Amino acid sequence: MLPRERDVWYFGEVIHGDYAEYVARSGLDSVTQYELWKAIWSSLNDGNFFELAYALGRHDALLDTFVPQTFVGNHDVTRLATRLGDERHLGHALAILFTVGGVPSVYSGDEQAFRGTKEERAGGDDAIRPAFPGSPDELAPHGWPTYRLHQELIGVRRRNAWLTRARTTVEHLTNETVALRSTHGDDWVLLLLNISDQDQQLPVSDTPVVRAHGWKLLTST
Repeated sequence: MLPRERDVWYFGEVIHGDYAEYVARSGLDSVTQYELWKAIWSSLNDGNFFELAYALGRHDALLDTFVPQTFVGNHDVTRLATRLGDERHLGHALAILFTVGGVPSVYSGDEQAFRGTKEERAGGDDAIRPAFPGSPDELAPHGWPTYRLHQELIGVRRRNAWLTRARTTVEHLTNETVALRSTHGDDWVLLLLNISDQDQQLPVSDTPVVRAHGWKLLTST
C-alpha cells in the first residue's frame, strides 16, 4: 500500500484484471484504462459501436470507485494514426477520449499524428518512440490539423472540467452510428458519431445531420 501524500497523484500501468480491486489494494489513485483504449480503435475499425457501448458501461462502473487514466495511445502500443484503418476516424477517437469520464492523456507525438507500429522483437518499440526534431518547424506538415484538433478538444475539456467524473449514456446505437451523452449534474456534452458512408440524422432531440464519416459535439453551455 502506497503512503498517501498531499498533492501527489499516483497511477500505474495495468493491462488486464480487476482494475478497481487493484486500485483499492495498491493505494494507487488510478490505473490505465486499456479496455476503453481497445474498444475505441477496434469499434471504429470494425464498424461495431456495440463494442464501444459495452466498454463504456464497464468504464462507468469503474468511476464508482476511482477515476481511470484514459488514452488512445501510449509508449507501449502502435500509434493511433497507424492503428486506425481509416484516417478519417482519428477525430472520432479523440472526441471519445476527451468527452467521457477519466483523466485523459496524450502520448507525445500523437498530437502530430505520428505513425509507428509496435513489434514484438528486440528494438520493436523504436518506431513508436522516435526522437523529436530539433524545432517545431521540422515537424511534418500533415500533423498540424491533428494538433489543432487536439487544441479544440482540450479546450472543450478545460471549459467542462466536470467531465473528469462524468457518466456516459448511450442514447442511440447502431453498428456505425452512436450518440453518447456525458453528464454531471445539469451539465452535459452530446457526442454524435457516424462512420457510415451516408449522412445520418441521429434520432436524438434537435440533432443536426452528421456527415458520412463525421462527428458532431453539442454542449449544454
